[in-house]
Amino acid sequence: MTTEVKTPPSLTSRMWRALKLEDALYEEVEHDPAAGRQALYIIALVSIAQSIGRSAETVIVGRPLGNIVLTGVFGFIETTIGLAIWSYILYYIGTKIFKGVATPQEVWRTTGFARSPGVFFIIPFIGFLVNIWVIIAYVKASKHALDISMGKTILAAIVSALPFLIIQGLVVLLLAQLL
Repeated sequence: MTTEVKTPPSLTSRMWRALKLEDALYEEVEHDPAAGRQALYIIALVSIAQSIGRSAETVIVGRPLGNIVLTGVFGFIETTIGLAIWSYILYYIGTKIFKGVATPQEVWRTTGFARSPGVFFIIPFIGFLVNIWVIIAYVKASKHALDISMGKTILAAIVSALPFLIIQGLVVLLLAQLL
């Protein structure tokens, strides 16, 4: 009798499915503990793409580039910490208030993959559109992770986003002072 070893899905194939907002992808990563590392890779890729895109925008509009490395490092740290806080608050609201069923790790993995459209931040001046795509993916991922209604998911996502947005604002202010 031979036992078949199942190869885990690749990061790129999962990201592609996340870009297409496939429901099955969010269910898959919710239940795959190995996907947590892939979610962290996505956050790193998106942070790099965002740094490159912001730098290109800066050059195009004729402003000095400043310290791009510092911006990239702060962006990665801010995004990672911010998303960890966001996903934990989402987990708490979704499970304690709206009676969803999930673990913090399941919420982290699904919302990490929801960040996949952020690779398009590399293209200058389309950040607003990419953010809309990420928000749609985030809500979809949250719904799958928490197994609650769409209305409850949207409310939980909005409330849990507030600390993330505050952290982003503080980092932007800090970077403005440093650069």
